[in-house]
Amino acid sequence: MPASHDQQPDQGRIVASLAIECHMPVGEMAALYEQERAKLATGAHITKFLHIFATRKVLEILSKRGPERRPAGRAKPALLAA
Repeated sequence: MPASHDQQPDQGRIVASLAIECHMPVGEMAALYEQERAKLATGAHITKFLHIFATRKVLEILSKRGPERRPAGRAKPALLAA
């Protein structure tokens, strides 16, 4: 059995957390996350940290959309406010 630090994170939990934080439907977030993760995985030799880079890329994309493309009445997600 592999050690717990070698296990890959639960992608579903990552997507659900991002969707809640960004006030987006889970399906839409899942598509965006998987698209960015797949781009990063292409040609990657080390895949252990792809989820971190995919999450950052998704948040970057969403921050560039600006408030006019977010649902009405929604503030900038806390994950982007750093």
